[in-house]
Amino acid sequence: MPEPIENLRYSNQQDRLIIKAKVVNSFRKYEQKTGDNEAGGILLGNVYKNHTEITTITTPGRLDKFGKLFFIRSKKGAQPRINRAWKKSYGTLIYLGEWHTHSEANLTPSSEDKIMIKKGLEETIMEIDFLYLIIVGQNETYWVGKQTKEGLIELKSQDSSAWTTPLNPDIWPIYWAD
Repeated sequence: MPEPIENLRYSNQQDRLIIKAKVVNSFRKYEQKTGDNEAGGILLGNVYKNHTEITTITTPGRLDKFGKLFFIRSKKGAQPRINRAWKKSYGTLIYLGEWHTHSEANLTPSSEDKIMIKKGLEETIMEIDFLYLIIVGQNETYWVGKQTKEGLIELKSQDSSAWTTPLNPDIWPIYWAD
């Protein structure tokens, strides 16, 4: 029986990211076994003053293309999902990046992954200046990176006790509306 699902925490010197337990549960369902096709989708969540939370993801849609070594998310299929989430949350749930699977436990983004997330940041009109890339590997392994204009930086898994500044759940999400 799998261990109980908890929030995952990733950080570096400047950034703190929480991946909510229900997202981790979804990742577990799509873990790519040897011979399976890749799966993927978009990351949605909230940006707070001192951390970001990924609270939900989309899963592969009928317009997405995938194979054993690739996943190409359809913009046409994803954009309506992003719009609905944003509208339903009154503008607090926003697009935060991309996720997909790899059929290995020693994860590293491919050159195609790096190009995709960099291009996504450059071509997406939004108020945040970053996107996250999560690669879901075998045996509940994850590679988490944050793409900024300076480049793609890996965030490392952290125990919550490693965060010296407490999270403030009373801070409203930062969001932008037209």
